[in-house]
Amino acid sequence: MARTTIRTEDITASAVTAAKIASGAVDTSGLEDDVALLGFKVASNGSLAKYNLVDQTVDDFQDTSGVNASSSTNEARDSSGKYYKGETSTTPTASGGTITTDGDYTIHSFTADGDYVNDSAQTVDYLLVAGGGGGGGTHSGITNASGGGGAGGYRSFTGTSMAAGTFAVVVGQGGTAGPATSGTQGSDGTATTFNSLSAAGGGGAGCSGPSGGTTGRDGGSGGGGGSTSSAGGSGNVPSTSPVQGYDGGTTGGANGSSGGGGASEVGGSAGGYVGMDGGVGLSNSITGSAVTYAGGGSGGSKVGYPNTPGVAGGGGASGSPGANGTDGLGGGGGGSLGGSDSAGGDGGNGIFILRRPTDDVVEGGNMTLVSTTTAAQAAPTKGDVVFTYTNGAGTTTLGTDVTAEISADGGSTWTAMTLGSEGSTGAHNIATAHDVTITSTITSPWNMAYRIKTLNQSVSKTTRIQAVSLGWS
Repeated sequence: MARTTIRTEDITASAVTAAKIASGAVDTSGLEDDVALLGFKVASNGSLAKYNLVDQTVDDFQDTSGVNASSSTNEARDSSGKYYKGETSTTPTASGGTITTDGDYTIHSFTADGDYVNDSAQTVDYLLVAGGGGGGGTHSGITNASGGGGAGGYRSFTGTSMAAGTFAVVVGQGGTAGPATSGTQGSDGTATTFNSLSAAGGGGAGCSGPSGGTTGRDGGSGGGGGSTSSAGGSGNVPSTSPVQGYDGGTTGGANGSSGGGGASEVGGSAGGYVGMDGGVGLSNSITGSAVTYAGGGSGGSKVGYPNTPGVAGGGGASGSPGANGTDGLGGGGGGSLGGSDSAGGDGGNGIFILRRPTDDVVEGGNMTLVSTTTAAQAAPTKGDVVFTYTNGAGTTTLGTDVTAEISADGGSTWTAMTLGSEGSTGAHNIATAHDVTITSTITSPWNMAYRIKTLNQSVSKTTRIQAVSLGWS
């Protein structure tokens, strides 16, 4: 910005008079700009809210106190960048699964294979639960019980960006139970997959046979070991972070069997005649209601001994005889009762759930930003505005893509201000308007306010208002 230097030797008697100042012969607009910019810096450095000077207000949006939210439209404050931007709402079209709503969200739940189809980029939340492992089976010639199946792998994601398109969903199936025959393990559940993500199927349970117990199988959560001395399967196979499941329990030489692992803990380890609980699952409220998923199946007991139920584990079934894991929750199947012709329980099928905002709010809407009012000490006739702005996208044209107005009656009437560019601060562009005659009828009280509008906004042109100074005289 150009400046005129006045040397002291050039000032003679009567060179600067009150009349010349009143007539505008002395241009103070540069000083006014400097005062406004200094005010922005002071406010920013001190994290100050809107504050008032004599015949001037300064606000660099450290908070929202200087903006009249009821009179503004489409305005959104970025709390990190300390600026206001315009936002707009769009309603994407999406299909697939069973569709429900919860407040501002739409939920797509898949209990069978299908496609999720959407027509716009979105930020979404996911839940993947794989099929649970089957429980082990025994027959009457074997007194030792069989273990519970491991829960299906549990994986949850929030705030994930995804593009528009068609995406295949594969829902994991529960593993089949070991039948009522000697030494038959339950089979593994299968994986739930979506958009390159995968939750592993639960490990099948160990069983009991003439030669002793068998080890539980590895999986999202591990299957419980068969009776006598046998280990549980490993959970979190393949490895993910956070873990998608835990190990199955081990057995210690008696006739009871251990529980399958769950999404939040290992299965119970057996050391006597009673089968142990499966590991507890995890609770998730993606649908709007808290539901516990991916609990391990309970191990079976020796004939004549009660089982502790594992249903509370999140779909994991109780044993003796083995009950099925709950479909849609990915629970492990229960282990069979020792000393009887008893099959284990099937693992429960998994589920895939996607939650998205029903309406997407994005930057690029036309904004009207109205300030709160400030009382003037005397009737004003002239107004000045200095504000800084940045381009989120595209290039802003003053007077076309952003305008400014002043009011001296609290916003009942407005006077347009012709904006000019005064360069930049280095990071922000500077727009100004000086000595604008206020045309509205002005009566006391004189409540001063500004109104800034951003126009022609879209995803390819976004104007961000960083700070505003309004002055009057």
